[in-house]
This record gives sequence, structure tokens and C-alpha cells, in this order.
Amino acid sequence: MRRILLILIFLTHGSILFCQNTFSVKWPLTNPATGGTGFTANVAGPVEALDEKFVGTEINQYTGPSNSQRVRMKTTPSNTWPANIKDKIDTVFVEFVVASKIGVQLNATKLSVSLAATAINTMKAAIYYSTDASFKNPINVPFTTNVAGNYLVRDALQNIVADINASVPDGGKLYVRIYPWVETSTGASGKYMAIQNVGISGTYTGNVIASMPTITTTPVTKISTTSAFSGGNITSDGGAEITERGVCWNTSENPTIANSRTKEGTGVGTFLSTVSSLTNSTKYFLRAYATNSAGTSYGEGIPFTTMSALTVPVVTTTDVSSILVTTAVSGGNVTDWGGTEVTERGVCWNTTGTPTTNDKKTSDGTGTGTFASALTELTKSTKYYIRAYATNNSGTGYGTIKEFTTQEPAPDVLKIVAQNGTGDYKTVQAAFRDVPINYTGRWIIYVKKGTYYELDTLAANKINVILVGEDRDNTILVNDKYATSGFTNPSTRISANDFTAMNITFQNTSHDIAQALAIETNGDRIAFYNCSIKGYQDTFYGNGIGRIYFKDSFVEGTVDFIYGKSIMVFDNCTIKEIREGGYITAASTDAAMKFGINFLDCTITNDPVGYNGTPITSFYLGRPWQAQPRVVWVRCYEPATVNPLGWTTMAVTPALYAEYKCTGPGFKPSERTKLWSTVRQLTDVEAADYTVQNIFSKNSKSPAFATDWIPVKPSVTLPTGIEKEESKIIPDEYELMQNYPNPFNPETTISYKIAPLNLPKGETSVHVALKVYDVLGNEVATLVDEYKQPGSYVKTLHATSLPSGVYFYKLTAGSFSETKKMIYLK
Repeated sequence: MRRILLILIFLTHGSILFCQNTFSVKWPLTNPATGGTGFTANVAGPVEALDEKFVGTEINQYTGPSNSQRVRMKTTPSNTWPANIKDKIDTVFVEFVVASKIGVQLNATKLSVSLAATAINTMKAAIYYSTDASFKNPINVPFTTNVAGNYLVRDALQNIVADINASVPDGGKLYVRIYPWVETSTGASGKYMAIQNVGISGTYTGNVIASMPTITTTPVTKISTTSAFSGGNITSDGGAEITERGVCWNTSENPTIANSRTKEGTGVGTFLSTVSSLTNSTKYFLRAYATNSAGTSYGEGIPFTTMSALTVPVVTTTDVSSILVTTAVSGGNVTDWGGTEVTERGVCWNTTGTPTTNDKKTSDGTGTGTFASALTELTKSTKYYIRAYATNNSGTGYGTIKEFTTQEPAPDVLKIVAQNGTGDYKTVQAAFRDVPINYTGRWIIYVKKGTYYELDTLAANKINVILVGEDRDNTILVNDKYATSGFTNPSTRISANDFTAMNITFQNTSHDIAQALAIETNGDRIAFYNCSIKGYQDTFYGNGIGRIYFKDSFVEGTVDFIYGKSIMVFDNCTIKEIREGGYITAASTDAAMKFGINFLDCTITNDPVGYNGTPITSFYLGRPWQAQPRVVWVRCYEPATVNPLGWTTMAVTPALYAEYKCTGPGFKPSERTKLWSTVRQLTDVEAADYTVQNIFSKNSKSPAFATDWIPVKPSVTLPTGIEKEESKIIPDEYELMQNYPNPFNPETTISYKIAPLNLPKGETSVHVALKVYDVLGNEVATLVDEYKQPGSYVKTLHATSLPSGVYFYKLTAGSFSETKKMIYLK
């Protein structure tokens, strides 16, 4: 009687498998708001998985790298990670649990997870597992990250795969915990561990009673006259292999695989299906299915009705905003595709009414959904008519017509910043604060000499600002905040479009403690002329999807000190590494961009000894941070201290690491790293594309920028008297300034000041000598040898006849004497 009962049970609940086989569990951890899995797992084999569990932690959106979960510490106030932590916090973790089914024993052998740090460089994580519910005597899972110190890679997921050895008894559980923490001396908020794709796999033994799979149906979309689009998600295979999956449909409810169906492979997880050969104007019922040895399961049924006929798309027009002199912003929303793919969409406009695609138009991608459009090349004080459009195989549909009138250009405005109160403002931030929103003229801010200890931010809508320093090396915007000090760390943040800086220094004096930006940009069409950007770790961050131009400027730092996703050009600039073993670039070029970080005719240099006292013998051109990094050096000088490999690893594979006709003892193309096939020398044909005009064209990304951009240094007229009055000021002390540029080739300028001090009795001038010496003390040039009255002077050294090397220049004026060092690099 007992034997008969057992057979009845097996016939009722599934099939019996006597075997050793594999199992796997995966928590994708994708956003449920966009159709993702949330905290749940997909399982294959006779196992169950519990939802992701947070202890002392909480999720903060799915906005980490690759749309991963961001996990932060759950504390009050401000979700702040504690200071001075050197190891895991036992009460702060994320937990994942796998349970064996009755009659089954598991042997878990592999653990995988993708981890990253977000908004911080000093986050770590530890992984432990145990089969004990109280988590006694857990086993550590050692792993190594791609960052020195075993910190998690910042803003780029690293896939970690480790061997484990966990025996889970019949009905038992395996617990895996991931413990994040931050190493900081002050505590930090707004810092996250990013996590995705947690997986546990291995083998199982025992008597498996296979059950029906668990499956859901994906909503039906792209409904046309004869086709539609759907799919499903198998979250459990019921303990037996999925041998077939897909969707089935019929004109009556509850379709089965005996009706029309697709076949979309095997296994658990998500799949997509195209439903075809439908009849127009017909109501259908559809549901996903999955088959294993126990039978076929179905997801929920979804009704839909096919279109009666193909039509043009349905699109609405977005109200026009940001109306300026020659530009405006609009867009649209394609709410119905019309039965065939939307191949083009955008806005069109004219000055007569009822615009069509035969008039001026933008092209803003394909498909349904919302889009933004930038209108350019408009005429001032002109009334325009605009509407959105969308095109498919049936034709073009239009939205409603909107009207707008462009503005008259506003006059240029000059504001002066002076620490002594003689200008309009005492701080640059005060001047930034008062810039009008979307001002249509040029808003010029002239900054007198001084060291301005500030945190400066120019908001996104404060466009057309020109920031001019009185003297580059003596007009300094500086701070010393760093990422883990509890402050917003860039000394200066520029989020506006159409910003220009000239003759000024941006600096962060925080040493290699953590990320410490001198300047961050988030806008488009931003230019720097004769500027100095100084810092240590992460000096300049091109953070926005924009175009950034540096001309005749100086940038120095230690680690990844030129980095980000912006399209950047450094034109005739000096790039200085100030620490042994550093990295100049860390690009995170967006996949839609043709160019990343580009150096044209630049000079790389370094001092013999770094800022920390360690001799500088080797550093790298860059390392690949995230996305699809592109860095190119064209006709640049490379010193012997450039590591022969040129490039080194970080988090991803670069899309392009290249050089072209560079010079110097550090240019060793035959010795460059062979880690990636994307490291190479450009051909002459390829190099022809690396011009400022081409790199900054509107088609340098997809979708395209609104306009081409050719940066032009603005001509700024200061009010009569400003420059002249400053030049007439008599110095109150003798001073010899650092030459500029330094290093130089073949010319450099040397400035000095003569004060009315210690002059011979009855005399109004003093004998001045300015001479240049080589490293052996031999005089190689005399620039000045005459009497000078008190004042400020500039002299140019023409060094064409001199060999490359280190030189010293000495100023002697009466009893005053001062010497400085300079470097000549041919």
C-alpha cells in the first residue's frame, strides 16, 4: 500500500531524477521599475533562493555603473559611513541565501559578483559564506581588485569570480554576505557600493522531484497589423532542465503550445519573442510558456488587438524653452509607432507657418518615446513656427504647432573681482552668483591678482561667461577639499555651456589623500586659454557629455589627473607629472563618442624628484577607467620617464590608445603594451582626423551635438584705465617670477619687479642684471645689463641656439639677488 501511495505522489507532483547534476542561482539585481528582477533570483536546479536582504544597509536607486544597485550604509543622519574603519563591520552587509530542496544535497563551488565603488576611491568589501544560520565561523572569500590597496574600482563594475567549497545538506541553506566599508579619517556620506549579478553555482546529488517551472509573461508591445512583441522570464526551472520556452497565442483565452507558438531556446532567465503571421483588427490572447520533464507551465495571459491598418506615427510637440538670440530648445514624444519602426524623429520650423521636414529640422534618433531637440542658426528678434515630427514606412506624422520669438542680443557686461574691495566683488563665487540666467550677451568677469580661497560653482543655466585673470600665475582660485573630507571637493565646478577662462590658475592643494579636483566641467563648449590647472589626484574632471578645449595651458597632477567622459583637446599644452608611478589620464569615453581625450602638440614633463621626495623614474600615459576609453597623443614630446609600456590596466578594455609621430626619449612605440589590440600608432590617414575642427564637430557623438564648434579665443576689451593703471603701480618689493611657459620651446618670458628700495642716495634707478646659466654654472645668455627705474618688467629668452636641458636664471638688482630654475625641451 505504501509503494502505491508513493507512486501516486510522484505522478501528481512531478518526475523523479536520481542523478548528480549542476545547479545555479543568479540575482541580476536590475531595476524593477524598468522590467528588471529587483531583489529576486533566477534558479536552475533543485534549489530555492531567498530575496536579497539588507542588514545595516539600504538600496539607493539603480544608478550605479551599468544601472547597478547602489548600496549605502543605513544610518542617521545622512547615511554616513564611520571614520577610521579598517575591516568589515559585522552589522553592515548584504545577504544572499540558497536553500536545497528536500532530498537534495548541494555542493556550491563557484561564487561570482560584480562590484564597484561610487563617488569614492577608498571603499572596500569583504565576502564571507556559511551554512550556519547564526553565521558562526564564516569562511572568507579572498579576491583582488584592479586597484592598488584592493579598493573597489571606482565607477566601473569589476566581475569577481571565486572558488568556494560549501556542502549544503538536505533542506539546508548557504548564506553569503558582502560587507562594504569606507576607509576614511573623517567619515563620509553619499558614497555607495554598486552591486550586480550575484551568482552561486555547483553540483547536487539526491532524489529530485522535478516540479513545473515558474514563469511570467512580458507585456505585449510594438503591436502592428500582423505582428507584435513579447517574451517571458523563467525564475525557476522546477529542478529540471528547461527544454523549450517561448510564447503561445490564440484568439481564445488560455492559449497552449498546441496553438501558435515561438521557440526561444532553453534555460532560465529572460527571453524575447516576435509574434508574427497575425491578422489585422483581431483580438488575441498571449502567454509565455516553459517546458521541463514535469510538464509545461504558463505565465499570465495578456490580451491585445492588432491594428486595422498601418499609419504614420503619433507625436506631440514639447513647449519651446531656453529661447535665446540664435538658439532654442524643444522636442517631442512619439506615443504610437503606427505599426512600423520610427526611422527618424525631431522638430521642424520656419517663419511662415505649418513647417514640414522640407524646412529646417533636427534629427533626434529613432523609435518611440520622448526626445529633446536643439534649434540652432536662428535669427535674432524673429518669430518662428515649430512642430515635432516622426517618420515611418507609412509617412511622417506631425505634432501641434508652437510659436516663439528669439531675443535681441544683450550688451556685454564687465564685472571686476578684487580682494581689496576696489572691484564689484571680493570673491569669484559672488560674481558667479550674480550672473543672470541665460544672458544673451557676454558676461565678463575680470579677476585681479590674488589667491582666492573659495569653492566656486557656475550653475548650468549661467551661460556666456568669460573669466579673465589679471596674471595667470598670480591670479589663483584655490581650495584644499578632497572627496572624503565631507565637502564637495572640486575647487571650481563649471556646469554652464559656453564658458571661457583666460590667464588664471585653478588649484587644489590637497595632497594624495583622496580625489581632490582643481576643476570639474559639466557643460559643452568650454575653453581655457593660458590657464594653469594644478592638483594632485584627479586634477581635472571632464564630467559632462561636452566638448572641452585647452590652449597654451599647463596641467599637473599625480594620479588620473586628466580624466572623464568629455571630448577634450589639449592644444600646445604642458602636462606635468609630479609623482613617481602616476597615471596622466583615466578616460571613460562614452560609446557614442568618436573621440575622447586628445593631446595635440603637447609637452609631457616632470621634475627629477616628486612632490613627496621620491625620484620620478616612471609613469604612464594613462589607464582605462570605464565605458570605452579613447586617448590619443599626436606630435607630443615624451620624456624618458614615460614607462615603455605606455599604458596600464584599470577596469575595462580601451577602445583606442594611440600615438602619432610623437618625439622624445620616452616615445617607444615598439615597446608599448601588448595587453590590448587597441593600443597602436595611428596611420597618416587616421591622424588627419585629429584636428580641433573635426574633433569638435557636431557629428563627434551620436546623437549629434546641436552644432559644430570651432573654439576662438575671445577678444575682451577692458574699460579704459584698468590695464594702464595696474602697469603704473610701483612694486613695494623686489621679485623674480617663474618663467612662462616652463618647460618651454624655444621661447619663454621672464617677469621681474624693481622696488624703490636701497637705491643709491640721490639716485632714481639701480643697476639690473638678468643672466642665464647652465647646470655647470656657465653663463649662456645675458638678458638685461643696465640701470632700471622701479617698475615691472618682462623679458623674452630666445633659446634656439641652446641645447635641451635644465637652466638657471638670476636677477641681481643692487643688493637684491634671486635665482630660479627652468627647463628647455626641444
